[in-house]
Amino acid sequence: MVGLVYWGPDGSARAGEGLVNLKVMSWVPGVRYSSVAAADPAGNAPGDRLTVDVSRQIPRRPAGLRQRRGVVYGAGLRLDLLTPAAAARHPLVVYLPGGGFVFAPRAMARRERGFIAAAGYAVASVEYRTTRQHATYADALTDISSAIGHLTGHADEYGIDPGRVAVWGESAGGYLASLTGLSDPRVRAVVDQFGASDLSRAADGFDRRMHAALANPRHPIHRYGATEANPIDLVRPGAPAFLLMHGDDDRIIPPAQTLALHQALRAAGADSTRHLLAGAGHGRLARSRTQARQWTSVHVMTIIKDFLDGHLHS
Repeated sequence: MVGLVYWGPDGSARAGEGLVNLKVMSWVPGVRYSSVAAADPAGNAPGDRLTVDVSRQIPRRPAGLRQRRGVVYGAGLRLDLLTPAAAARHPLVVYLPGGGFVFAPRAMARRERGFIAAAGYAVASVEYRTTRQHATYADALTDISSAIGHLTGHADEYGIDPGRVAVWGESAGGYLASLTGLSDPRVRAVVDQFGASDLSRAADGFDRRMHAALANPRHPIHRYGATEANPIDLVRPGAPAFLLMHGDDDRIIPPAQTLALHQALRAAGADSTRHLLAGAGHGRLARSRTQARQWTSVHVMTIIKDFLDGHLHS
């Protein structure tokens, strides 16, 4: 197991949970990022660009929540569920962690999930099968569907409104959230943070090293079969509402990926909103602590909350 290095609150490097230094991650075998950012995609409307105020950060441990850890669903997979302590029927938000199709750690994004749960949502972080279990994207979609079925099937026990369901993911989880939203009629809204929409073009705008890495048939995107299933190919009239967010300094998934999906959704008449975060990277896989803090800012998380409010409380 490779030890990861994180930035502590004082900016010093330390081991443990926190913000992952992208340069350090490049030393891990098989992990690659581009030495150059992809050029700003043509067609990006000026109104899509967002300058984030990072001075206000969401709470680390919101009060008034009930937590259920390690809830078993499907064939021995697990999920963690956060719900408001107050008894009520809450809309369900299914969070899909990223992990490059290799990992799916349900402990990811605790702060962000807590913020949304504290706003009146049942938020489930779902582990799904990856290449470590010799699985493919199709297995993951089966797992996600099974998780939604388990949660809505126990709606009385968990305090869930089964008629109000959203999916939310980042990176590989964003890709799977988009696939799920475009194929599962139970889903009313999708939040996709820096997920891919057309993996045949996932290196566009990046350096030659990234092109070579993604062309390798042993790369996880090929082992997972992900190049055979692109969200952009599933766009249709009547698609659920989408919120797409991407950093313009993302060195792992180029911003053109969410832009292409946004444009396809709009062309099909779907409700889609996209924000390009100025100076932001690939979530916690960032080149600086300030860059990563954009994603845990009150500014960004309130945009996500307001989007969910608009589509799950209507």
